[in-house]
Amino acid sequence: MIVRRGFSPPPTYHDDRLRNAPVGHFFDVISNGFGKMNGYGAQIQPADRWAIVAYIRALQVSQNPDQNLR
Repeated sequence: MIVRRGFSPPPTYHDDRLRNAPVGHFFDVISNGFGKMNGYGAQIQPADRWAIVAYIRALQVSQNPDQNLR
């Protein structure tokens, strides 16, 4: 939907750069934003942000079960 509104497409979580990123990177991006993404630190409690990070890792593992993630 955001691409239809003129934004560039977000990167895939299955890109090597993001598969190899430490979990703290995702937590920081959720908290403070990155690029055109706003930060959600004020709206999402820290425990929920960590749950989102765990979900991202689960998605990554589901597509690359033999790869070790950091």
